[in-house]
Amino acid sequence: MKKLMIKMALAATVAVGAGAAFAQESDAQENAAPIAAAEVVNDGGVEAVRQAEEAAPQEPPKKISNAKDEVTAWVKGKKWKRGWDSKKKRFVQISAEDFDCSDPAKVQNVMVQRDMAVKRAVLMAKSEIIQSIKTEIDAEDIVSAMATPTMTQQEQNELLQRVQKMKQSSAAEFRAEMPLFGATCVRQSESWNKGKYQVAIAFVWSPALERSARAIITGNKVVCKPKENGKSIDEWLEAVNPAFMSGPIQFVDADGTRWFLGISAGAADEDLDSLTLRTNRKIADLSAKQMVAFSLWGDVKSNEAMKQELATKTLDGKSSTEVAQWLESKVSQSIKGLPLRGMSQLLSEEVDHPVTGGRIYVSIYGINQNAAEDMLKVEAVNFATRAELERAKTVERGRAAANKAHVENATNDPNDFNKGYNAQSDVIQKEVKSRKGKQQLQRKEAVQKRDKQSQAGVFNSGADADDDDL
Repeated sequence: MKKLMIKMALAATVAVGAGAAFAQESDAQENAAPIAAAEVVNDGGVEAVRQAEEAAPQEPPKKISNAKDEVTAWVKGKKWKRGWDSKKKRFVQISAEDFDCSDPAKVQNVMVQRDMAVKRAVLMAKSEIIQSIKTEIDAEDIVSAMATPTMTQQEQNELLQRVQKMKQSSAAEFRAEMPLFGATCVRQSESWNKGKYQVAIAFVWSPALERSARAIITGNKVVCKPKENGKSIDEWLEAVNPAFMSGPIQFVDADGTRWFLGISAGAADEDLDSLTLRTNRKIADLSAKQMVAFSLWGDVKSNEAMKQELATKTLDGKSSTEVAQWLESKVSQSIKGLPLRGMSQLLSEEVDHPVTGGRIYVSIYGINQNAAEDMLKVEAVNFATRAELERAKTVERGRAAANKAHVENATNDPNDFNKGYNAQSDVIQKEVKSRKGKQQLQRKEAVQKRDKQSQAGVFNSGADADDDDL
């Protein structure tokens, strides 16, 4: 990758929106159920993503040294309350993850580490949200002390050593688990400084965002109010710089249709071999699809435990303290069997990445309610055609069975057999009878001939002699 200036970073704002209108065909079938009234959703979460959409970046990023500081300053500038805002009815979480990187222009697989860091940041933000909603806690603090018994002043003066020990331990385990629908990034930033590559996000969840995400899966009618001077998804993607983006985001187009987007990237430098380039592109595509799915829904589980121990020993008024601590953390999100209809690739192009200085392949996949409903109809059309095909194949199997049965019946028909037998038997009998008649005639003619020769005094011998003469 190209040489990069120290302390270069990028700040990225991503678009978000709320709701999506379900399309209805004008030529609906007769006796169809009436169209349900659409639910219009709006709350602080929707407001947050609309504000973020308006701030989507178009120009190269400014140089900053810390991505989390940039995101935090951006959130403060919006006067958003972090955590749960009971007035706005929304969660706002800031999450950052980093990894060691001596030089992003030279380190291999830096884009893979970047992608994984974004996923960690999203997961930790979701974990904070579900822990705020409900957390199960096991905790204990223990302090124990040991000292020599109280002595008189004389006894203390005579004592050469006096020992006092104190032990303290603190342990806690935090468990949280719940499904989370519709949470999304509204701000993203990246930085590299002093050997640390950092990604940071501002993450938002609200009941209205949840309703819009759930509508994609359940088919409910949830819409957004169309925005004046709004853009189509293609116009918006054309206006922003995709090199700034990663993770799950949302966008509301000019028609009020909400898009759930997933963005991922892979290295695409010219010096990479063709197999590596193909692998990087394919993994970026699949990762973007995964982010679309997790922007809709995910079963989130968090299990974190910590333990601290402290031991102090005092000997003749001199103290020494030993400290130890442990941390165990496991946070996960999963999806199994989630049906997604209408997901398609909206962008796939190579651009320059400001932090690494290299060429990257960016993949963006998206889904919206209209596409989901349309694909449900397309699915029905194709399976109806498949059903007709199976019926046609069944008819053909019936025809083939009839052909075979008629051939077998014709082969084994006893009437036809008897007919052929009798006809041939008659022919043979006639032939046999005809031959017998000819033989009798020949014998009669031979007898008549001998009689004539005998009357004439002619005697034949040798080859011309009849058997009777011999």
